[in-house]
Amino acid sequence: MYKCNLCNYYGDMKVISKIEDRNILLCPNCKLQFMYPQTSDEELSKIYSNKNYPTCSFDNGAEENPITLMKRKTFNRILKKILPYCSNGNLLDIGCSSGLLLEEAKLIGFESYGIEISENASSIAKKRIGSERIYNGTLETSNFNKNFFNVITMIDVIEHVRNPIETLKYAKNILNNTGGGYILITTPNTYSFTNKIMGSKWTHYNSEHLFYFNKLSIKKLCDICGYELIYCSSFAKTMRLDYMSFQMKEHCHSFVSNLMNIVSNIPIIGKINFPIFTGDFIVILKIL
Repeated sequence: MYKCNLCNYYGDMKVISKIEDRNILLCPNCKLQFMYPQTSDEELSKIYSNKNYPTCSFDNGAEENPITLMKRKTFNRILKKILPYCSNGNLLDIGCSSGLLLEEAKLIGFESYGIEISENASSIAKKRIGSERIYNGTLETSNFNKNFFNVITMIDVIEHVRNPIETLKYAKNILNNTGGGYILITTPNTYSFTNKIMGSKWTHYNSEHLFYFNKLSIKKLCDICGYELIYCSSFAKTMRLDYMSFQMKEHCHSFVSNLMNIVSNIPIIGKINFPIFTGDFIVILKIL
């Protein structure tokens, strides 16, 4: 018998996948998938403090390279999704890594701020954006003013947080609640084509991902936290096969990594940027 962290359903749940000694469970009521038991703080700290962790191992902040250029293309396309709703003002990127999205947001016209738990990544972001605009820590321990932000972005973050409900409720405190405040989220989608094909071997199932959403469970999260779901769609990331091979290796998906490594070694192909649907979706929430 298990209890759902989102809808509080209590009862039997199907085991969708296993990661070492932990289960990925499916709530039959709201369709949220979640890890049980959750990865410990000590284990997560080791993962995020690793300089080879994929979020920042490609970027030293000193010079552009093919991977940072690839990332910028994805971030630019993501930011364009928010422009019909908000095109300027203060933007906070939670989990900002080395600050690439924040630089792209600044070019569009936003005032950029960031939160990053990794000390190594946040130090790079501070050099890019300014030390006074980057907070090394979590949203809950930050001290931003109430009603300060017009937009909050969470790019591949909501699946990492210990309690998504608390995170989104806390975000309401610093979002502008007079002229409309928005949250843009990207996260793995359990209703995606890649999930249906790969099943329990889905590449997004890993130790640092504590929650796995779809449109139904995201809508439930919005209802609980006081947001309206105004946009929801799958989206393609700009990727290089050699980078994908590296990520798969880091997350112990050796078969997929080896296959991509073989293909990426073909002249030219491994260096080309592709729009690839990796099983993620993008949602935009409006504060009520």
